[in-house]
Amino acid sequence: MKTGVIAFYNTENFFDIYDDPQKHENEYTPKGSRRWTPQRYRNKVGKISSVLSEIGKKETGEPPFIIGLAEIENKRVLKDLVHAEHLEELGYRYIHYESLDERGMDTALLYREGYITPIYSEPIRSVYTRQDGVSADYTRDILYVQFELNQRIIHTFTVHLPSRRDLDVNRNYRNLILKQLREKVDSLFAEDPHAFIVVMGDFNGNPNDEDARSLLRTVGQMGKISDELFNPMLNMGGYGEGSLKHDGRWILFDQILFSHAFFLDEEPRINFHSAHIYNDRSVQEWNRRFKGSPFRTFAGTKYLGGYSDHFPVYAIIND
Repeated sequence: MKTGVIAFYNTENFFDIYDDPQKHENEYTPKGSRRWTPQRYRNKVGKISSVLSEIGKKETGEPPFIIGLAEIENKRVLKDLVHAEHLEELGYRYIHYESLDERGMDTALLYREGYITPIYSEPIRSVYTRQDGVSADYTRDILYVQFELNQRIIHTFTVHLPSRRDLDVNRNYRNLILKQLREKVDSLFAEDPHAFIVVMGDFNGNPNDEDARSLLRTVGQMGKISDELFNPMLNMGGYGEGSLKHDGRWILFDQILFSHAFFLDEEPRINFHSAHIYNDRSVQEWNRRFKGSPFRTFAGTKYLGGYSDHFPVYAIIND
């Protein structure tokens, strides 16, 4: 295959302007507390589409052939995105399922038609029962998509794990989802020990998070035969490096993981080359106090008109 790019982007509350009574998102309407007007929405669509069209282009000459997305409200947002000025001519299509997330935030995936062919997709849903044994919590589904690329089958998982709010009350829920994900990965390895597997998303934890490393079995160096998952972000995250900032500290919640098949020399080859954080100056904050941080759409309830509170991450795949 030609050199290509796989990317992931948490788009920060990418809502349309319409109130959905089934979701807790009425603040993102023209009359809502955030004054989410058509103009602000169009600005968001334009900015996100611009970023997506540039990720990895400097290295490969082409935008990504797969893009995992988080914090997408619905198909209307995705339709507007793929038909936006910067993406219209690139042939992107989308895959999305409505989750039971209370705020209506979903994962989704874009792919370039003609570059890669989807074969099968499904949402992997998690339900977490609280300690009272009665109340249940729902979150974003894991989006599983199977593709054909260069006569190979590629299995992709796009995740957005529960947040670390309130003294990390969601830790057990995150771990439940990680176990569920690993079981699916193991089932793929049982069918094909050399399965091509990509796991990408916002893990709401750094690459060295002990729970994630243990449950997903991630490593920073990959051997030729292994059921472990290579996490290139374990070799990143030095001083001043991350995909988002919290309380003035860089963190690297956004990650892309690979199975060992991406390191084999067997033909037709699809090999991992390198991983990166897309922190181009265009997506950085220029305010002196926050200079270099992701240029957000909102800071609290204050509208800034930026892109997202996360930087995208991406990996270069070549032969």
